[in-house]
Amino acid sequence: MVSWSDETSEDSVLNISSSCDGIIKLLATMHDPNFNGTNADVNVLCEPDSMEKALAKLWDMYEDIKSARTNDNLESSFAIHNLTEEKNKLQENYDSLYADVNALLDAQQQRGVELTNQKEQKQYLEVKISELETVVCNLKAEL
Repeated sequence: MVSWSDETSEDSVLNISSSCDGIIKLLATMHDPNFNGTNADVNVLCEPDSMEKALAKLWDMYEDIKSARTNDNLESSFAIHNLTEEKNKLQENYDSLYADVNALLDAQQQRGVELTNQKEQKQYLEVKISELETVVCNLKAEL
């Protein structure tokens, strides 16, 4: 008879040695010396109609789940395709904006260079004007 107590004494442990060096310990609740395996001589009646209906129902459930999974995969692939197209459009838009910003920055830098050149030209002309005024004053003084 199987014991269901929680005893962990050595009496409730069955030692089985195997071809390995170790010893496998089985609890007495797991070992039934009267068990001989499945009994193939016993004929059990089963109702084929109910089994056939159950199998048909299981098969229909399987087909429904398979169809639903296929539809989910198809919807996912459409969503991925649409998102990929949207990503490509956004990438093109980003590239266009990036080119426009670079063009604006280049134009601004060019204007800065031109402004610097104009300031240098203005300073050069102011120096020349002051030199010419000095020369004119000296010539007037000599006359």
